[in-house]
Amino acid sequence: MGSEKFSKHADHPYFQSNIFRKGLVIFSTACLIIYSLFVISPATIKLPPIDLLSQIPHDLTRTDPYLGLHAQTNSDDPLSDKIGQPDLNPSSKHLHIGKKAMVASDVPLCSTMGKEILLQGGNAADAAITVALCIGSVNSHSSGIGGGGFIISRNQGDVVSIDAREMAPGLAHKHMYGDSFVLSKIGGLSIAVPGELKGLYDLFQKHGSGNLTWKQLFEPVIELNRKGFQCSKVFEVVLAKEYELVLSKVPVLKKSWDFIFNSDGKLKTEGDWITRPNYANTLELIANNGSSAIFYDPQGPIVKSLVSTAQAWGGIINEHDFANYKTNVESPLVSKINDYTIYTSNGISSGLALLSGLNFFNRVYNSSDDDTLFTHKLIESFKWLSSIRTRFGDIDNREVLIKNFTSNDWIDDILSQGKYSDKQTFDWKNYDPKYDIVEPQGTSHFSIVDENDNAVGMTTTVNLLFGSMIYDSRTGIILNDEMDDFSQPNVSNAFNLTPSIYNFIYPGKRPLSSTAPTIIVNDATNSTDFVIGAAGGSRITSAVLQAIVRTYYHNFDLLSTIAYPRLHHQLIPESIMCENVTVLETEHPGILDSLKNLNHSFLETGALTAMNGIKRVKDGSLHGVSDWWRKRGESDGY
Repeated sequence: MGSEKFSKHADHPYFQSNIFRKGLVIFSTACLIIYSLFVISPATIKLPPIDLLSQIPHDLTRTDPYLGLHAQTNSDDPLSDKIGQPDLNPSSKHLHIGKKAMVASDVPLCSTMGKEILLQGGNAADAAITVALCIGSVNSHSSGIGGGGFIISRNQGDVVSIDAREMAPGLAHKHMYGDSFVLSKIGGLSIAVPGELKGLYDLFQKHGSGNLTWKQLFEPVIELNRKGFQCSKVFEVVLAKEYELVLSKVPVLKKSWDFIFNSDGKLKTEGDWITRPNYANTLELIANNGSSAIFYDPQGPIVKSLVSTAQAWGGIINEHDFANYKTNVESPLVSKINDYTIYTSNGISSGLALLSGLNFFNRVYNSSDDDTLFTHKLIESFKWLSSIRTRFGDIDNREVLIKNFTSNDWIDDILSQGKYSDKQTFDWKNYDPKYDIVEPQGTSHFSIVDENDNAVGMTTTVNLLFGSMIYDSRTGIILNDEMDDFSQPNVSNAFNLTPSIYNFIYPGKRPLSSTAPTIIVNDATNSTDFVIGAAGGSRITSAVLQAIVRTYYHNFDLLSTIAYPRLHHQLIPESIMCENVTVLETEHPGILDSLKNLNHSFLETGALTAMNGIKRVKDGSLHGVSDWWRKRGESDGY
């Protein structure tokens, strides 16, 4: 009845006037401010400083989020020999087929949540916002709005790259860690300015459908955090490992971590119920604001709380850093293989390294190559893309690098100088790396294709497991430790490669990233053919490269591509990293000895990366496969 009365008077001049509109804006803003006072009380914002360094043992280590994950479960657990293991005969139950749309992510319920957004009239960009927020809630060890990421989005043929990488605080400098090797990995000094939320809002503005509001995309995730969800096996494993390595050794950190413990003080385990009401309140505040602005408002309750917490743990990040944060929205990097166009992330990502490695493989590949030579050429591609990555950084001459390494001239030089051979590999000096680079960690990737052929690939991260290990319990936000992805002066590696001057810390600078979310388009049909990306630190770029190579050169189906044992080489150490040598030898008998005869050596590592992809097949339907084998992901579509 009330709405009917209002509709009768909606055309009244007062309701159409600027006075009414301005009054409505002022009233809405006042309500939002009052609401925020109840959500996050400014009276409790200021925290006393904590001397974290004095409480960190000298032998503290931070775990690699992927290497050895499968070995961390209990011996009586039926999954103990399965988490993190590749599979040559993957079950078809992990292949999801959609006639119209598909979502592939690390978390089954997040894939389904994204599908529901599509069914409500949202598009791929809309669904990406919900999925990203969902993953950051459930798999909070690997992503969240306290971190950053990269987005590649295709909407009605328009493709954009969004660099939402974290930025160094304004007071940061290259000597800020002194002789400490741990303060860039844990505590307030490791925190960079988060970018994920601004990137998601850019995506919403640039490619959103307009059918669903910003608030509507948040609502299912708010409800999820408020009502709760079950702890997964992967989250149990991660919690146990981080408790062993960090929380048990730095007990002062435990006080604020409310959602990872049961009421009896024990860590959550598989099946336990997790609720995050404070995080739900924060997401609701952002949703009601209608944009990401309140997250970066230097006078707002979120920034004040995050800054207070970070500074209490020794951080230098301040309100102005949030106010000054910006994303880079630009054209993607583009290349072609055969009858397909490849779009990958621009900015400080490793999209350029991916394309250069792919172009190198495409140049040396021959369809008559046997398994040994095919694998040798793949590894040589990894080594060259690793060399090229050492030239990258948040630098002014990026356009020159793009021009140089998207052409084939550099490959011509390599071949003419005898720096590639079918008959042998070479030591690391042959590949001419310019500098040592740090190894990024963590991350989560998801892929989406909607029924109008729009597509999004997003890779998001807080870096190491649970980022900086600094959790702001008022907002429920876990803050990243992305400062660890910068290079530090006077820290050379074992081969005397000096740290990259291009990746040194500087105020407002972004650290180099290994991510490369990618969309491949079929030129003949102008349709999205493949959306792929990976999580797994420095191994991401090689993982995406081999997924593309196995799909388009070896004609692997998507299920086999994702489940297959992955390889990696980054020049140093001078070995092929292999998830499971036994599985590789089973699939290709004699390949280990054949590659050793070419001077290759092997290092078995366990899980290297987790990949989630979507492939369009000949009948036009979409195949979605999430990495169940390494991260218990599942896709969902319709």
